[in-house]
Amino acid sequence: MQRWHGTGDVPEDWGASVVTIGVFDGVHRGHQRIVARAAAAAAALELPVAVVTFDPHPDEVVRPGTHPPFLCTARRRADLLAGLGVDAVCVLPFTREFSQLGPDEFVRAVLVDRLHAARVVVGENFRFGHKAAGDVALLAELGEKYEFTAEGVPLLTEDGMTISSSEIRELLAAGDVAAAARDLGRPHRV
Repeated sequence: MQRWHGTGDVPEDWGASVVTIGVFDGVHRGHQRIVARAAAAAAALELPVAVVTFDPHPDEVVRPGTHPPFLCTARRRADLLAGLGVDAVCVLPFTREFSQLGPDEFVRAVLVDRLHAARVVVGENFRFGHKAAGDVALLAELGEKYEFTAEGVPLLTEDGMTISSSEIRELLAAGDVAAAARDLGRPHRV
């Protein structure tokens, strides 16, 4: 698996790909579902899968001090994603300047110009661009403009609860490591 720190590390000869985007903190079962959907689309299109993630967490830049610690490091996230069969992980340094990119600028600079997205697969609650102005519907509109398709994958829920990184943090804080492991799809490790 290729690992890139920023879009400048993406090889010039990187061709079309299926891209999925998210923080993927903990790479829990909900994230695994999104990556599996991206991998299935990539297999059907005979293209590689590239994951775009961020470090630090976007909240730490736009609302400093509000985001709890990551469930795992960026390196561990990349290792977990590699285990899911992705071909490349691009960790974007999330800076104040980067946070100012509008949805169209983000799509053009990252997905189109560097990763040559043919398809973009995200969670149905995905937000992007300055002040989280973009959503899956806007991503699909931009896909029409830039010639890629977009798909929002439904969130994974069990027993009326959505599996999320926040929920897993709460389980760990309460000492319920078994439930956290269930939602992660593996034991949590520090």
